[in-house]
Amino acid sequence: MGTSLPTGRQGRLLAVGLVFLVALVLWLGIAAPLADLYASQQTKLAQRTALAERMAQLAGQVPALQARAASVPANNGAATFEGATDALAGASLQSLLQTLATTSGATLSSMETLTAEQAGPYRRIGVKLSISAPLTVLVNLMAEIERAHPPMLIDDLQIHGSPIVLPGNTTAALDCGFTVYGFRSGNAP
Repeated sequence: MGTSLPTGRQGRLLAVGLVFLVALVLWLGIAAPLADLYASQQTKLAQRTALAERMAQLAGQVPALQARAASVPANNGAATFEGATDALAGASLQSLLQTLATTSGATLSSMETLTAEQAGPYRRIGVKLSISAPLTVLVNLMAEIERAHPPMLIDDLQIHGSPIVLPGNTTAALDCGFTVYGFRSGNAP
């Protein structure tokens, strides 16, 4: 009934094998996961330390950047539309757009001044245009608007054309609507 453990050389080899097996189980079950956890935490700590050093370096630059920003003029030499009010600057924008449309050969259907909005140290003034012209004229007009001085931006472009194009008619007029924005210095009056 009773089984006995091997003795002698065979017993010693079995005992050594069991010790190695227990050591392997302890290593794989406890020591290796703890070593991995330690390594991952050490990596996180190194990343956080580097981040803290970078943030401290950036925080040290803030006073110098604030002093530099305070010394820059309000409009930073940027070309803006002149006018003491949004209405006067909007009138300058409208006048420039009418001139550009006339010189490019486009026909203005309507022009609507939009409400000005504050955009940082500037006021964004806008004009919504409706134009009827061939595609080449529209492209030339938009190119002129983008090259104009003071700078202007085109937004909300919508082009509508006739679904019927007659053969040989390369100058078919397209109806186009878009918004042009310009900027003036200052805050709301």
